[in-house]
Amino acid sequence: MIGAICHAGEQSGEAGFGTAISATQSAASRWQVSFGYRWQDSNTHFSGDVEQKQRVREDTQMENKLHLFDLALSYRVSPRWSLNVGAPFIVVDRINHRAETVTHSRGMGDMSVGAKFWLFRPPTESRQNIQLGFSMKLPTGRPDVTDRPMPSAGALPGAALGALTTVDQSIQLGDSGTGISFDYMAFKSIQRFTIFSAGIWLMNPTNTYTAKTPNSRALSVPDQYLWQAGVGYAVPKLAGLAFTGTARMEGVPARDIIGREDGFRRPGYAVSVGPGVMFSRGQNTWSVSAPIAVKRDRTRSVPDYRSGGHGDAAFADWLILVGYSRAF
Repeated sequence: MIGAICHAGEQSGEAGFGTAISATQSAASRWQVSFGYRWQDSNTHFSGDVEQKQRVREDTQMENKLHLFDLALSYRVSPRWSLNVGAPFIVVDRINHRAETVTHSRGMGDMSVGAKFWLFRPPTESRQNIQLGFSMKLPTGRPDVTDRPMPSAGALPGAALGALTTVDQSIQLGDSGTGISFDYMAFKSIQRFTIFSAGIWLMNPTNTYTAKTPNSRALSVPDQYLWQAGVGYAVPKLAGLAFTGTARMEGVPARDIIGREDGFRRPGYAVSVGPGVMFSRGQNTWSVSAPIAVKRDRTRSVPDYRSGGHGDAAFADWLILVGYSRAF
């Protein structure tokens, strides 16, 4: 899909699109390694779709600063089929502004292994295609990370360390569940424009888990989803360079497709739109985008409905997404 965006409008056989569906995977390449990076600062609280502005005025907000590194390896079995494995590494700090403390979480998250296939054998003369995929999410990330709250940057000098505690669900490295995900990717190139869409739904059948650490409570093992769509424009006379505009929606549903939802979770979703740039040269592809949140909604969980309450959650105002891939 990235290849189609970067090389839209070129004639077959020129700098990329005519020889492969992806600019990073030519007919002679079977392996592709990809690296992704995501940065976000979640510090804007919402209950429903109403922003809790008083949390900032009162300096009582919770704030997560996330660095997510994702490494993936793909092997093309045939022109249509490929096998994939992905391993995320997470570095995240959770700041409690009221208590002026910060807890940390570092390490590998939940890995995934799976396969993808194109509906039509690439390259397609119609300059469009659809890819479908399925993966198994493995519980390789620790779901019971503990840490001692440290004084945050705004704490008074000489503040004491806190007692060892289980870090918040939002910064745990894993959820203890084995899940199954289904994804798709589709594109169509028209002259120098490429219309594209992609999405994934992770199903976690496990109901709850309780970490074997101090101060733990029953936590839900939730489904998760991501959907995005947009348009790319290949810049004339600059082969391989393209600008994109993308809308994305990601979140956690209140109810899972399979299984129950008895434990604690913070369901909700965020809708973001933003610009991006892509560049491909030879077997290498780079991409950068900065989606900006336009709607955030912390929906009610099943325990919320049972108790009549409505919890809140912190969302990011914007994201930074960076990607790099190389075929060989």
